[in-house]
Formats: sequence, structure tokens, C-alpha cells
Amino acid sequence: MRRLLPKVIYKDQFEQIFFTFREIAKLLWKINPRFTLFLFVLSGLWGLLTFPTFYLEKLILDRLVANIGNPNLESVVYPISFLVLVRVTLEVTRNIMSSFLGFLREHASKNFHIEIELMLADKLSRLDVATIEDPDFQDRYNKIEREAGRRAWGMMMPLTDIPNYVIGFISTIGILWFLHPLIALGVILISLPAIIVDRKFIKKWYDFELETAPLHRIRGHVSHYLIRSRNYLELRILKLREYLISKMRLVHYDIVGRELVLSRQKEYAGILTQIPALLFYAVANVYLVLRVVSAKITIGSYELFLRALLAASQNFAGLTSSLLAIYENYVFVRDLIWFLNLESKIKETGGKKLGKIARGIEIKDVWFKYKPDGKWILKGINANFPVGEKIAIVGENGAGKSTLIKVLGRFYDVSRGEVTVDGINVKDINYPAYHDKFAVLFQDFDDYSFTARESIGYGDINRVNQISEIRAAAAKTGMDEYIESLPLKYETPLSPHFFKGVQLSGGQWQRVGIARVLFRKKAEVLILDEPTSNVDPEAEEKIFNELLKISKEKTIIFVSQRFSTVRRADRILVVDQGKIIEQGGHVELMKKKGKYARLFTLQAQGYK
Repeated sequence: MRRLLPKVIYKDQFEQIFFTFREIAKLLWKINPRFTLFLFVLSGLWGLLTFPTFYLEKLILDRLVANIGNPNLESVVYPISFLVLVRVTLEVTRNIMSSFLGFLREHASKNFHIEIELMLADKLSRLDVATIEDPDFQDRYNKIEREAGRRAWGMMMPLTDIPNYVIGFISTIGILWFLHPLIALGVILISLPAIIVDRKFIKKWYDFELETAPLHRIRGHVSHYLIRSRNYLELRILKLREYLISKMRLVHYDIVGRELVLSRQKEYAGILTQIPALLFYAVANVYLVLRVVSAKITIGSYELFLRALLAASQNFAGLTSSLLAIYENYVFVRDLIWFLNLESKIKETGGKKLGKIARGIEIKDVWFKYKPDGKWILKGINANFPVGEKIAIVGENGAGKSTLIKVLGRFYDVSRGEVTVDGINVKDINYPAYHDKFAVLFQDFDDYSFTARESIGYGDINRVNQISEIRAAAAKTGMDEYIESLPLKYETPLSPHFFKGVQLSGGQWQRVGIARVLFRKKAEVLILDEPTSNVDPEAEEKIFNELLKISKEKTIIFVSQRFSTVRRADRILVVDQGKIIEQGGHVELMKKKGKYARLFTLQAQGYK
């Protein structure tokens, strides 16, 4: 998807608002140009019908007053009936237009919201992991995710009302100018206090949303823990449900309490701004009455001017309200603009295309920390991962094993040193092309709750419908027989929340994840982080036998705490406090009687 909002330098805030508005309008036009055009045309026509409606009412009223007591009913009823019929026709037309406008807006709104949602997902998938995992980014993105669709539409929706308000205001203010220029000017002046107050509170609401963003994130996490099905048993055993409900309620009412204070302040200020308007309308009404009594205007004209006064006020208020709504939502949409223009620290484009890996991957004096002011996680790592070798990475929790995996896959760029493939620095290799060489099963891998076919087939989305190869991958992990026994076989959803869906155990999910890795045939480097931690010994044996079959042509790297698995590696890297302190085969490391031998012996004693 192309970038929606390119980087520009704005001369002033108005230019920035206009630019933002224009780009979002382009998005609405792109979604459905015909509907967008109808929205603006119908809104303008609605405004055009204001003056004829009012003028017809004046004519009807004047005819009625002039013909009170007229014995010739035929000469009175027919002309007045014709005017009434035209007036009713206009009103029916306006009602039909109003209903159709509502339909168009609802339809456009649904499409607009889904497009914004998809745009957010697309952009997030293109950002680097370091940016996504940053807590400050998470706070801001959480607010964007909550507000983006509603606020972006909130910038568009008022625009569709502006033609109606502008045309309606011009026609009614012209009537009032004919009555008295000061009354026409007064309609504008009495709206200014409300505009000033509204603009002030728009900034306050934005600051409020920014201030409460961390609270919204906490509430979202608590809600997730409460409703996630895999937590049901643990929540009951630990008796956490009441505590989490109480925590969620506390956070919610903290947000609502602050919101109430701000809402109350705005309501009080709004009441004060209405006082000048009420006084103005009272004075204008008295003036109109005096004009009628002095026979300067007719009763029909009185009704026309009174309706015009109210309509002009409403149209001007609607116009300013629409403009303020655009500004209010712009304040929030700025965050959406920021997000859409956020550059990934790792560029997806450019770089060399990577052919088949001939020698392997090498890490040279690699240092890494997650934050510039944070502690070093990897310290001077040197290691090579040749093609056709099975390499195990072991170490205690927090030693840096998973971080080493992330650096190998270039989910993070190293702070110092370099990672090379066949001697080429990975920073000089095309990013997507580099990832094409990898199949990775992370420790916290995703459970795709769609069909079994899709959950395995996502390993290579271009082959997601090749059921025979998907079955072959599942068979290698011992899942084919089980999936074939399901109600819909490979079309069975892997979630009880779907029709005829099933719930897999932790070990079964892990085997599906490994099958997904094995299905990624073009991958030349397989990385498995704790791949069989939930798998029974028999299934584990089967899986590693399959890995052995493909190990001659691929590099296999796995992190594991199971030494029965680790000992089958060609080479073992022992990581401790961010450094590789030992490496070699199982027999070699046992002879050294170092860290590996101690950990292996400690685990082996548990089986005696």
C-alpha cells in the first residue's frame, strides 16, 4: 500500500489541517467516489431548499391573513392549496434526501473504518520490532488504535454538512440583511463566545486522551486476561478473577472520573456562552413585533424573518461546529499522520538480492542492547552457522539466547559488530529477501485459530492451498492423523469459538507451529526457540528425526533447555550473561566439565 501522507514541512497550522483533510478526503474518494459525490451534492441541494421553504410559508400566511372573512372561498382555497401542496412537496423531498444522506453516510462510514483499520495493520507490519516494542510507542499507538477510525471519519463527516450549512446560511442571512444589517451581523457575533470555548476545550480533550493513554492500555490488558479462554483454569486456581475485575473497575472509573471533571467544566462554560444569544434573540423578537405593529411588515414577513433568524443562527452554529469538529478531530488525527509517516529503522527496500546461501551466517564481535541507555544484552558475540549444521543454543533464563535469535533474523540491528551471510553484511541485503531465507518458530509463537490447513499453510502463503504438501508437513510432526480425524479434517477451525472448531493442547499447538516451519520449503535457515517444550518424548523423537533428514541442505538453529534434544546437535553454543562461554559437541563439552557439563548433569540427576 502506498504511503498515505508523505512527509512535508508546513508553513502554518492551517496549511497542515488543510493537507491532512485533503489526504483523508482522497481516501474516502478512493473507497467509493460515487457515494462521496452524492454526499456533497445532496448536502448542497438540502441547503438550496431552505429559502423556497421559508418563502412559501410567508406567502401562505399572508394569503390567509389577507383573506380572513372572504366569502368567495373558491378564489381563496385553490391558490392557497396549491402553495401548500408545493410546500409539502418540498418538505417530503427534504425528508427523502435526509434519509438517503443517512444511508450514504452509514455505508461510507463502515467502509472508511475498515480501510483505516487495514491501513494501521499494514503500517504496523512494516515497522521494525524495536519501534513496536518501545513503551512510549505503545502508549501512543494504543490511542491511535482506539481513536483513528472514529477521528478520521470525524474529519470527513462535517465536510458533507458544510455545503448545506453554507448555502442555508447565505440564503437566510440575506433575508436578515434585508430586514436590518445589524441583526445579520449579530447572528455572527453571538456565536463567537461558543467558538472560543469549544476551541479551548478541544486542546484540553486531546491532553486528557494523552494523559489517560497508559490507563487505557492497562484496562485493555486486564480485559484481555479476563476473557482469554486459555486463562480460565489459572484464573480459577489463583482466584484472580475478582482481583482483576476490581482492578479493571478501578482503572475504568479513574478514567471516567477525570473525564467527568472536564465534561462538567465544558458544560458550565457552554451555559455562559448561551446568555448573549438569548438576549440577542429577545431583542430581535421585540424589534420584529414592533415592525408588525407599526405595519412595516406583514404577519407572513414576521414569520419569514423569525424563521430566517433561527435558521441563520442554526446554520452558522452548524458551520462553525463542523469546522471545529474538523479541527478537533485533526488534533487527534495528527497522531495517525505521525504513525503513517513513521519510518522503520530497518528499510524494506534496496539492498542486494540474496542467492542460495553457500557458506552460512557469521556473527562478528556483536554487541547489542535494546535501548541506548540500557544494559548490554549481548557482549562481543562471535559465532558461525554453516550450511548443513545443526546448532543448539543453551543457557539459563535471561542469558541472551532469544535476543541472539532476534539478531540472527535481523529483527533488530546490532549495536556494534556485524552479522554476515556468505561474507555480505546483512544490512546490505534486501530485507524481505533476507527473511525469505528463514523459517522461525518463536517461543511465544501465534496460535492461528483459522483452519488447520491455513494454520500450517501460513508458513508459505503462496502455497496455502497445496493440501498434499501441508499434510506432509503435518505428518512430520505427528499431527496428520489427528487432523484427519477432525469433523472437517484440514478445514476444521482450530478454535471452539468457530463452527465445528476444536481446542488444541499446548503440545499440539507446538507441533502445528513446527509443521508451519517445515512447510516453508524455500527457507534455508530454520530457527526453533524451545520447539518441543510442550511436546511428549515420542513426538519429540519423531520431530527431530525429520529435522535430521533435512539438515544436510539447511542450517538448523534451536534453543532448548532439554538436553536430550541438545545433545543431538552438531555443535552447542553455551550462552551466559550475554557471552558465548563454551562451544563444541556434546562429548567435547562434557569432557571440559564446564557450564554445559554442570547443567547437563543437574538435569540428568532428575531422571535417576
